[in-house]
Amino acid sequence: MIILIIKGYPDIRRGNNVKKKYKQMKKLFLLAFIISVTGLQAQKADQIVQNYLQKIGGQKLDKVHSILKKGTMNMNGMDFPMESYQSSDGKMYTKLKMMGQDIVALAFDGKKGYQFANFSYVDIPDSLTTKFKEKSQNFFGFFYKYKEHGRQLKYLGQQKFDSIQAESLQISFDKPIEGGIKDAVAFFDPETGLLMGIKIVKDGHIIITRTSEYKVFDDISLPTKITIDMDGSVIRTFKFNTIQVNPPVSDPAIFEKPKQ
Repeated sequence: MIILIIKGYPDIRRGNNVKKKYKQMKKLFLLAFIISVTGLQAQKADQIVQNYLQKIGGQKLDKVHSILKKGTMNMNGMDFPMESYQSSDGKMYTKLKMMGQDIVALAFDGKKGYQFANFSYVDIPDSLTTKFKEKSQNFFGFFYKYKEHGRQLKYLGQQKFDSIQAESLQISFDKPIEGGIKDAVAFFDPETGLLMGIKIVKDGHIIITRTSEYKVFDDISLPTKITIDMDGSVIRTFKFNTIQVNPPVSDPAIFEKPKQ
């Protein structure tokens, strides 16, 4: 009996080795399949994004260094005339007309700024300056030069967005953006190739920014209507009558906090 066990042991060991090799091969095939699918998802997502960027301006986007938008902001059922400026070097401001007065809701010169809060102008704290610097990287949204900013894409297939079966994809950020947001889901019109909206989850709330009514300004196609929903309710709507591409800052003093 002892002799039989000893003689049979090598066969059992070979059987175990075969099983181990089979499991290893199975894991390798599974890993290769996952890598292949992930690669295809990223490739499909990249095609959608590149098509979108081409639709709104292509290489001409690289020549845009500032944009000035004029229109109205609707909040709580009230319309407020507004002016919004943003430049690629981080400068931005938003000016509103409320009760007949011009109020600078926000101004940032790329390093520091101020905002209107509690009926007075206050400095933007250092803890928030990173937030505004990040916005300067989103000159044409999260997808413009997304690879340079360390963002990754994943195709999610077609999903219903409003009344359209839209092409959807996920964009993940190399580091969380404002509010700890790690990723977002974007929806593109399969016919026009244009961005329809972006969905994020922030502090447990579902926030959807819808972009529509694209118009061409100096060969750049931009949405003239932006609607922000939170948990299914509209909280803000922007409508722009005019958009200027590469305008100079009309009043550089706007970046200096008003004396009170």
